[in-house]
Amino acid sequence: MKQLNPILEGLNEPQKEAVLHHEGPLLILAGAGSGKTRVITHRIANLIFTHRVLPYKICALTFTNKAANEMAERVKKLLPNSGHLVMIKTFHSLGLYILRRHTEKIGLQSGFTVYDTSLQESLIKEVVKDLGFDVREFRPNTVLQAIQSSKDNYIFPEEFDTGEPTDPQLEIIKKMYIEYEKRKKNQNALDFGDLVFLTVKLFLDYPEIKQTYNNLWEYILVDEYQDTNHVQYILTHLLAGEKKNLCVVGDDDQSIYSWRGADIQNILDFEKDFPNTKVIKLEENYRSTKNIIEAASHLIANNISRKEKNLFTNNPKGEKIQVLECASDYDESEIVIELIKSEYQKSKNYNKFAIFYRTNAQSRLFEEKLRVNSIPYKIFGGFRFFDRMEIKDMIAYLSVLVNPLDSSSLLRIINFPPRGVGETTVEKLRRTAIDQDRPLYEVIVNNNLDLRKQTQASLVEFHSNLEDLRQKISEGYLPSQITESLVVQMRIDEELSKAQDIEGKERLENIQQFIESIKEYEQKTENPSLEEYLNQISLLTSEEDGKDLKEYVTLMTVHNSKGLEFDYVFMTGMENGTFPHWMSQDEEGGLEEERRLCYVAITRAREKLFFSYSKIGRRQRMTEELFPSIFLSEIPEKYLNYTSYNRKPQTPPLTKNANLQTKANWSIKSLPELTKGMRVKHKQYGVGKVIEVVGEGENTKVKIAFGEIQKNFLLAYTPLEIVF
Repeated sequence: MKQLNPILEGLNEPQKEAVLHHEGPLLILAGAGSGKTRVITHRIANLIFTHRVLPYKICALTFTNKAANEMAERVKKLLPNSGHLVMIKTFHSLGLYILRRHTEKIGLQSGFTVYDTSLQESLIKEVVKDLGFDVREFRPNTVLQAIQSSKDNYIFPEEFDTGEPTDPQLEIIKKMYIEYEKRKKNQNALDFGDLVFLTVKLFLDYPEIKQTYNNLWEYILVDEYQDTNHVQYILTHLLAGEKKNLCVVGDDDQSIYSWRGADIQNILDFEKDFPNTKVIKLEENYRSTKNIIEAASHLIANNISRKEKNLFTNNPKGEKIQVLECASDYDESEIVIELIKSEYQKSKNYNKFAIFYRTNAQSRLFEEKLRVNSIPYKIFGGFRFFDRMEIKDMIAYLSVLVNPLDSSSLLRIINFPPRGVGETTVEKLRRTAIDQDRPLYEVIVNNNLDLRKQTQASLVEFHSNLEDLRQKISEGYLPSQITESLVVQMRIDEELSKAQDIEGKERLENIQQFIESIKEYEQKTENPSLEEYLNQISLLTSEEDGKDLKEYVTLMTVHNSKGLEFDYVFMTGMENGTFPHWMSQDEEGGLEEERRLCYVAITRAREKLFFSYSKIGRRQRMTEELFPSIFLSEIPEKYLNYTSYNRKPQTPPLTKNANLQTKANWSIKSLPELTKGMRVKHKQYGVGKVIEVVGEGENTKVKIAFGEIQKNFLLAYTPLEIVF
């Protein structure tokens, strides 16, 4: 009697086919919730169990330590005696494993250091300064992003793309890249990006070393292949060698990391790269209801750049997807939390619930409503709103305006945004304040500290701006108006806008949400003050972070939802411009990636899925009408159940402090029409010259030179007299 293979038990036919495949290139297109990790681990076990492949002849690669550990544990469970001999690593840990064995070939000594992000930034900061440039213009993390992107694309410093025609800034970054690599080598160190980059270079420079690893690992498996970047793609091909026993597993419909360098073409072109590829599709979903899976399938079918698949499930049909039309984002948060409370009465377990949003800034209102309702929650893959770095910076600024003696807050913001005040200067200021028994706030304008002229000028301007904002408090300006002026006068918006990266844009969105939170406080308060607002949020910032919570609602961005699943999922902010995000309009393939992101989020839901959107919202400090996401129209109505919540929109009403608004603000009609070159008079700084005007209406920003001092103002909150 033929012995049954226990490794095949419980597998469906396509899964068995993938597990039993022996040699040659194999592409496994694994739909959402189709059991791909099970297939990979059972395939490894079958190679050892059936084909007598030695365990150490197999190398499996994935992207996170968590995924690698899970895969290793499953293999060891299937093969208790030999599973531990299989090489299962992330791309970067495999690179480190190889480079440690060939240090002399890459020009390093044994025991080299791998720099983390903070050490990289410290080194690049030194490079920027030593080459004679300002870290305010060439932010270390921006320069490092350019360097990392080059390494992801296997571009050497000398080949760094300077653009056509030559871009002076890129030419400078190229010099920084070259110098950074030189110093790193002199310090016998690598950075994270080097681990794959230099492994590829090692294999290409020394074919005999590559051949050694080709002989060692005869079977290569790669998980989440759709997430590979160019240098990982090259390494995968080099590891496959001449035998090409390469199995890649992935789903082009779940490729959502192009902003991190992932190239969807790697999986779409796999059959071109390996002409004799066997393609197996895992299309049965074991996670979600029929309604959810069929809705997701209809949505993703609108993409052109994809492999044809037909995701299906044998699970029950389930309920229709609930679509919640809300008057405003404020109402949306309230309605979502009410529904969670209602559903909780049935399940009695908050762990079953998740709230998804497209950007981190959207979390604030949901956090607020969860706290009000005493519902425990955690932010997955991020920080609670008031714990985010930029929000803590804003709170520190406002704290100094209310209490200039708050030296701890002052030290936090003294060089944010960067104004050339380094650690040496800060220590000198602190020591002077202690020796003279004077507040640090007074010391920063001390002209007898032997500081560099530029540093002293920056501190004087910093102090002057703080005093100007403190004057606004005494004149009765609203807390939100003071905060909006603060963002402009301190050039915080300018600093974050020029970052040209997702992180900078998200930080700016968070600050805009922070201002919205102040406006909401003003609406609810008869005599709002900055001091009272700070007292209120101090209770939020001192809350326990919930590390020990065992039951809680999970909040996360849709990007962070990949790989997770929940019984109840609320996809919020389903408006055009929010999701799909407005930035996707300007990027090639941007809308298709947003659609893949939506598909990923939908397929996280097991039992119930809710979409919600607002009819009005605030963007860039302006209230505007919003429209339902295009993605909702791409799902047939038979899968959806619409509910309209016609509550009165939560827009700022005129409260008892309306007289303050009139006193503190210009009417839009009365804003002076300023142009570059005009002479104007400011009551505190005297006569100055307009050197820049940006924006329109209440969003108009002006830069004015008062002698050698330049000031930034939000025109709506800065009465100026035109001097003829």
